[in-house]
Amino acid sequence: MTRCLAGLAATALLAAASGFAQPPGPAPYRRAGGQPLEFRGPGRDEPAPDVAEVVLGWFGPADPDHPDFGEFWRGALLALEAENAAGGYRGAPFRLVSAWSESPWQAGIGRLTRLVYETGAWGVIGGVDGATTHLAEQVALKARFPLLSPGSTDPTANCGHVPWLFTALPPDDRHAPVLVERLRREVGSGELAVAVAVDHDSHATLVALRREMELLRLTPQALLEFDPGEANLGPLAARLVEARPAAILVVAPARPAAALVNELRRRGFGGALLGGATLARNAFVRAAGPAAEGVLAPLLHEASPAWDALAGAYEARWRGVPDDAAAQAYDAVRLLASAVRAGGLNRARIASALRALQPWSGAAGAVSWDALGRNRRPVGLARWSGGRLVAVEG
Repeated sequence: MTRCLAGLAATALLAAASGFAQPPGPAPYRRAGGQPLEFRGPGRDEPAPDVAEVVLGWFGPADPDHPDFGEFWRGALLALEAENAAGGYRGAPFRLVSAWSESPWQAGIGRLTRLVYETGAWGVIGGVDGATTHLAEQVALKARFPLLSPGSTDPTANCGHVPWLFTALPPDDRHAPVLVERLRREVGSGELAVAVAVDHDSHATLVALRREMELLRLTPQALLEFDPGEANLGPLAARLVEARPAAILVVAPARPAAALVNELRRRGFGGALLGGATLARNAFVRAAGPAAEGVLAPLLHEASPAWDALAGAYEARWRGVPDDAAAQAYDAVRLLASAVRAGGLNRARIASALRALQPWSGAAGAVSWDALGRNRRPVGLARWSGGRLVAVEG
């Protein structure tokens, strides 16, 4: 057998050396991502039961004041109230049930499994970031329920080709070109420094950003990693400022990013500060305070009457302005409720309805899925000004 393989290899080399073209290989049966994912298994013909309420799962904290993810729950609550005011599902109210733990990989995953198998959730909204979406996706694959994530920007979450998963936020590879082009303009003939946390989502964002940097031949003078749980970020800020960059890119969860931005401002850094999607959150501006002024981040929502309606309801309840997290969760609840109405109480048909409802207009903007279930909505750029995120030209 070894001799046969060696002979074939030698023949191929001789043919190449002699200038003979090799015959083309067979065309692949299917290219990944070429066709929309669709569950084709059993269950689609099961009759819908009679229910007193329609349970929708929530894989995130059910706490409007949660320091990291409270905005998601605020948006979800406002959407739930709007859906039930509109009649729920054939007169039965929707109920949003949380399955969460601050240790999602331990207790949280067990609670999510029980929510689906025992409580009978017809679909789940979650997770609130890329890591928890990856986790919920594993349960969705086995338990077969539609999973709509309002918080993941990690493009690899959809690369498992799980037909049950839909991610409402545009992924990092749609943010990266906008951010890196702005970085190139801010840096000019100067230098760029990057500070990146070592958590899952920050790494995924950095991968997309570095790919775009390579295309524009933009090389950071310094790239420093840090633990997002580190209490004292002063030494890290000092090293960044000592590099004398024209711009600093901060890739980290909202509150650690805010702590680092505070330290950079305190040490006199006056250059441009940019960050990923987490720096567009209210959690960031609350923690950063005045230091957030001028920081640039992706703009993941679009001005529309639906956004104005959400903003009015949010202001009446919490005396503030909603952010992208609140808008994405608001849209996720309303979109899943619409899919339940369209597909009936059958998980496979609800998942099909989620895909068929596109294009769908929500408070954050248009929802239009690619073949893998990622939202293709364009991404803009915004700047924090007076505690509000204001759109700017890229």
